[in-house]
Amino acid sequence: MSHTSIVLIFSAAVAVAAIVAKALTTPKTRIHSSVRAVRTLLSPPDIPTPALLRARSIPNQRLVKALGISSTFVSDDPGVHDNFTREAKVLIGAVSAKDGWSRLVDVAETCVNRFLDAESLDYATFVQSVTLSVVLAGLLGTDIEDLDPVDVAFVTKAINDRWAQSKSSTTLTTEVLDRINHHIIRWVPDRTNPLNLIIPAYETMWRVAAIAVVYSNRDSLLRDAFISYDENPTDDQFRAFADEGTRAQPSAEAIICEVLRLHPPTRHITRAVVVPWWKRPFVPSIDVADIEEAHKSPLFGNDPESFNPMRFHASHAAPKRDQLYAFGHGKLKCVAASWAPPAAAVITAKIMAKLDDVAFKLQEGPCIGKREGWEGWSIQRV
Repeated sequence: MSHTSIVLIFSAAVAVAAIVAKALTTPKTRIHSSVRAVRTLLSPPDIPTPALLRARSIPNQRLVKALGISSTFVSDDPGVHDNFTREAKVLIGAVSAKDGWSRLVDVAETCVNRFLDAESLDYATFVQSVTLSVVLAGLLGTDIEDLDPVDVAFVTKAINDRWAQSKSSTTLTTEVLDRINHHIIRWVPDRTNPLNLIIPAYETMWRVAAIAVVYSNRDSLLRDAFISYDENPTDDQFRAFADEGTRAQPSAEAIICEVLRLHPPTRHITRAVVVPWWKRPFVPSIDVADIEEAHKSPLFGNDPESFNPMRFHASHAAPKRDQLYAFGHGKLKCVAASWAPPAAAVITAKIMAKLDDVAFKLQEGPCIGKREGWEGWSIQRV
């Protein structure tokens, strides 16, 4: 073998080794935590909607088996996306109109009263049950009398458990999902797979309401903001700040925004990296928008680690509600991003009206939970 041949073989071996090393050292997950990076990931320039849908649907396939979802969140079909968006807008439009909103407010109050009579007053179970019932009765027209507290509590717990299990290696059986659907179809008999609409509304809103209640129960000014909204649940009142002596009272909207900022219900949004097969070893397979970290950017004002609804006052330079990323960003931003905050505020207001330390009080646990972690929290009869 000639010297030239040896050199060529050696050079080829070095090149192959470099390629293998690159493939082995390329992380499979890439985290984006700055505001700019999150915005770019969620709304990349010049990317058609079908490609965006595909990138979103691939990481969400776990939810198909876990919860039987067949909506745009797990499908890359533009037709599925358009149908879901259209149906959601019709429902939101109906409950946003004057009569529809008044009915939703009444439904929220009825649900709070109904579940305060439940045998168990575990805090997470209570807020979950109220929220799911508001979604069912207020949004989808279920008769509240059909919502047995035991059945509702089972469904909320099962949804939470299945969601958590979908992120682990736990083997998911169909038995629990069949039981969930047994109740759901009984409550919403006239829709195909109503979980497609229920899950995104319920899953986000119960945690926003639960955390808003905690902070408002600790601070009389926040409590007063929700009591005022309870008495006058209008858009103007939702956005109204007030002066209370030496301290300014934040609006209900500002409190909800601060919950969404500091405790985003969707802490991470994932997108698949779709590239030709020969590129796959050399690029991450998943991009992750770290919403929780991005919301702690100095762009959101001073001391971003602390809970301060007044950062959303007009006198501050902090971003407004539509500049938060808890509902995503760009073409695939949640269709309910404008409706969900006032709806969560209504639930919060109705709960706060009952936590008066006369009939009921909130007993805190060790720390504020997320989807899980609410052990030790309860509502106690005084």
